[in-house]
Amino acid sequence: MWGSGSVKASLSTADERPANYFTDPRYGRTLAHQFNSLSPENEFKFDMVQPEEGVFDFDGLDRLLQFAEAHQMQFKAHSGISRAFNPPWLAAKENAASFRAALVTHFETIMQRYTGRMDRWDIVTEPFAPLGGEGLERNLFYERLGSGYIAEAFRIAHDADPTARLFFNENLTEYYPAKRREMYELVSSMVADGVPVHGIALQMHETIHAPAAGELTAIVREYRELGLEVTIAELDVHTLDDHSQAQIYRDVLQEALDAGIRDISVWGFTDRHLYTWLPGAKPTLFDEQFEPKPAYFAVHDVLQAFANRLGMPTERRNGEIDSLG
Repeated sequence: MWGSGSVKASLSTADERPANYFTDPRYGRTLAHQFNSLSPENEFKFDMVQPEEGVFDFDGLDRLLQFAEAHQMQFKAHSGISRAFNPPWLAAKENAASFRAALVTHFETIMQRYTGRMDRWDIVTEPFAPLGGEGLERNLFYERLGSGYIAEAFRIAHDADPTARLFFNENLTEYYPAKRREMYELVSSMVADGVPVHGIALQMHETIHAPAAGELTAIVREYRELGLEVTIAELDVHTLDDHSQAQIYRDVLQEALDAGIRDISVWGFTDRHLYTWLPGAKPTLFDEQFEPKPAYFAVHDVLQAFANRLGMPTERRNGEIDSLG
């Protein structure tokens, strides 16, 4: 159909590895049939890929990448640095130089292994306080390297693979003006300083209602003026009824396409493996039995109308429109 299905990997303890949902044949069949790209939820995160210093575990990433390549899907790496999923051995490095050296080794090992096989790399995820207005969170990376750790991470990633497209991933900027402004000021300063950042990945976890009309368009315009691409990286919709969920998916997707966004990914695709902070919500496009919900048909209609409007060829793969490439 379109965009990307992230492979959900819910964890109950820090010691568990990401679940392999491909053991259910319906999972892989739906993913390959309906989507043209794939994103890991946790397999690329720090403690998943390097649980012990110098000991790398690529089983999860390799499994996902092999599936993507077997089905002619793009693969989008998510995410290099985040507030969580950081191994104890990394936190134990209190010296800035040794901490930075560990980051260099981490990014070099992963990015050089997958050079040319990943479409996009989310390098830093959710660095700001959740509701905005408080600046950067004092996370592990801030404590060890200071407020410049984000630019440093992008430089390290670029040095590891100069061909990679590097993205800044954040949530809730469409709802909180202060957070939107903080992120823009940081990213624009990075661009001015020549930091190799290529785009913004908006998460877009919508809850109860859609963003105000025009908000997404304005965000896209700001970053395009900086020469950056804007993508939607983790779209899902948390409501308590199918009708409002379908309408929010429709509204968000329509404005995104009108604003020029061409890379749109959903965060999970089946309620069989859902995650929600709204009790009773089922945020994805397919139900627990992998059957399409009203939201699916709303998304399909928007994409079909978009393709028709632009006169785009409706190339088919497994019977579905593959309009965004």
